[in-house]
Amino acid sequence: MDWLLSVPATYRWVITLAFVGIIVGLSVAPGVSRPDDTLFSWFVLNASTPLQKSMHVVVYALLAGLWMWTLDAVESRFVRAALTLVLCTALGGVLEWHQTRVPGRFGTLADVLLNIAGAAIGLLAALLFL
Repeated sequence: MDWLLSVPATYRWVITLAFVGIIVGLSVAPGVSRPDDTLFSWFVLNASTPLQKSMHVVVYALLAGLWMWTLDAVESRFVRAALTLVLCTALGGVLEWHQTRVPGRFGTLADVLLNIAGAAIGLLAALLFL
């Protein structure tokens, strides 16, 4: 795992922010089919509810791990963990709120809680392995 910490900080930021961009893009996409949908969009729109809910946990666990990795320059593990949890929770909350305004999408408190649970899992994994 030492090789992960040898990645330059600039690359870490680019990778993490690109992942945030992917999350935002998927979260703000309309939940209704369109003629120009890609295969990936079709899959996301037609995924079963249990799969969609589990993806909240997986995606936010990865996001928390990426933030812990990116914020490695913050010496205090407690501060780094707190920042990670705040960033993940804020992103998940804002995107769920925004989904209440997107056609065919529904922002729910349950999804926010799944995002937080995923972030907590990713945070714990990062604390153990980074």
